Amino acid sequence: MSMLWRASLSGRFVAASAAHRLTNLRAFSTREVIAITEVRKGMIIKIEDKYCEVKEWQPHKQGRGAAAYNVTYNELDTGKERLHKFTSASKVPKVDPDREECQVLYTKGSGVEEKIVVLADAEYNELELPLARFVGHSSVPDGSSALLYKDDGEIIKVNVKP
Repeated sequence: MSMLWRASLSGRFVAASAAHRLTNLRAFSTREVIAITEVRKGMIIKIEDKYCEVKEWQPHKQGRGAAAYNVTYNELDTGKERLHKFTSASKVPKVDPDREECQVLYTKGSGVEEKIVVLADAEYNELELPLARFVGHSSVPDGSSALLYKDDGEIIKVNVKP
């Protein structure tokens, strides 16, 4: 009886772990509109049709006036740091992007504006990105790994793994 019970438990465990792995393999990005009070550091949100990563979120209230919220963020396409003030009733779209790891094949072109980095994804498809999309990097070494964050196929963020 105990062997039958153990087999039943191990079968449930295998089925549960397989189902857990399948639900964690997300093949699409998600978006949801959240209240400004739910925004936290590290979230990717969309402000004025630009993708932004939140660096700091602070409530701000003076006297008896309505609360406001100051959000400091980095624009993901330029890397510039900005500050935006929201009212307490504001809502912003939160984006949970797809993450794709790519290999840097080579760099072509000259000058910072004209350099193109050629990447290969998991299926060996080549992607070409301007070096300007690699915020904080003046060059990208061949053979390094890069993480691409995508929302509906659009690349919103690029990180180079050391």
